[in-house]
Amino acid sequence: MTAPPTGESGADLAVIGAGIIGLATARSLARRYSHLPIVVVDKERELAAHQTGRASGVIHSGLYYTPGSLEARPCAQGAAELYRHCEERSIPTIRCGKVVVATQPSKLARLEELHRRGLANSVPGLELIGPARLRELEPHAAGIRALHCPSTGIIDFRLVAAAYARDIEAGGEILLGREVTGVVTRDGRVLLQTTGEMSTRGMRSPASTPIESTGSGAPGLVVPAPTVDSSS
Repeated sequence: MTAPPTGESGADLAVIGAGIIGLATARSLARRYSHLPIVVVDKERELAAHQTGRASGVIHSGLYYTPGSLEARPCAQGAAELYRHCEERSIPTIRCGKVVVATQPSKLARLEELHRRGLANSVPGLELIGPARLRELEPHAAGIRALHCPSTGIIDFRLVAAAYARDIEAGGEILLGREVTGVVTRDGRVLLQTTGEMSTRGMRSPASTPIESTGSGAPGLVVPAPTVDSSS
């Protein structure tokens, strides 16, 4: 995963950004279009150098989201799939669970609403508990009632990113230390301008343009629909 010499290299699919979203996107595309070369480009010299590597590492259960919403569905399903993926790849996780505590009667209605939402979102193992059970689970917490969510966990998402990268490199390439500064089209190809020039040939699918997934770095990289270089 080192930068190649300055020059032009080709791929059919290009993802800008080697955080967990960019890598997951590239991995999915590599599986869907296994016959097409794919490349991931990132300005940093290591994977998951920003948000992915600095996040809290919580595997959320989908407890808080409105049932049926776009947030709820992928969160609950994604947590189960992530646990399964980590088990298959021997990536360590800690299913520590969590408790949401009501400290006074005015909070009970909200706690019961969270319980309702969690059940509607198919969050496994949810249980409303009293003070005695709360003390067993978390001696440092005190309240009149609590909601126990055993499926919440902790993970190092840098390890997940590294596993995704290995899958991508089975048939693709990851170029680190290559900052993308612009996008143009030339002679029917989309060119990502970096320290050199890397081209991605047009493909007959909706993914025929580079995919930008730079997270907090996005304000420094505006990737509009590629413009034609009239000098070619």
